[in-house]
Amino acid sequence: MKNLALGASILIILAELLLALLADLIAPYSYEAIDLGNRLSPPSPRHPLGTDPLGRDVFSRLIYAMRITFIIAIPSVLIAALMGAAVGALAAAAKGFTDFVLSRIFDVMYAIPSFFIAIAVLLAMGSSVTGIIIAISISLAPMFFRLGKSIARETLTKPYVEAAKAIGASPIWIAFNYVGRQLLATLTPTAVYMLSTAIALEATFGIIGLSVSPPTPSLGNMISEYKEYIFVAPWLAVAPITVIAVTITTLNTLANELSKRVAVFEK
Repeated sequence: MKNLALGASILIILAELLLALLADLIAPYSYEAIDLGNRLSPPSPRHPLGTDPLGRDVFSRLIYAMRITFIIAIPSVLIAALMGAAVGALAAAAKGFTDFVLSRIFDVMYAIPSFFIAIAVLLAMGSSVTGIIIAISISLAPMFFRLGKSIARETLTKPYVEAAKAIGASPIWIAFNYVGRQLLATLTPTAVYMLSTAIALEATFGIIGLSVSPPTPSLGNMISEYKEYIFVAPWLAVAPITVIAVTITTLNTLANELSKRVAVFEK
């Protein structure tokens, strides 16, 4: 069952990534193609997920929305992981005043809910794709800082690291061969979990009107746009909500399975 959960999670995420990557080839219509004579049509062979109030194909818009979501979420987590873990490892290695200052900065950030940090950055930078990526990256960095610092501090006290220092290994060699490897193994499940958080944040921004501007679709702004039609045409809002729920659940399952395997490997 464990292998089944891991395999199924990977297949679902890969399928979603493939749909998003090949949206130009897979989508039967342009996401902004309007057909007012075919407004609010229910799901049919021609329109698998129906059409919206402007006659646009919901399936096509959903695929492009997934692309936007992954374009935002994946770089956000990668930047947060690299920035947070690297600074955390630096704090662990430097100790003293540097550790104190960096730890206090990230402690304050960690104490503030990531949503509010992201909103503050987003309001300052504007609702562009770049602005959203930076906002989410900064909001997630404190978690990676704490993990990076903890892992680096623990690794640097290992006997084999002390032995490497004794025979003259350089700090850079130790950082890449010991600390870096341990960070990569331990942070991977966390990064997968944080990917679900980034997707949830991006969707929330879209719902409150702070994501990419229409007609470019995102999962959040599709929900915001279609919520008024929930009783008239429920398939409109159900489609993006289902994708968000399935994606987040799958990523959390994948992160859980990866963390179990990392724990076994460390033993």
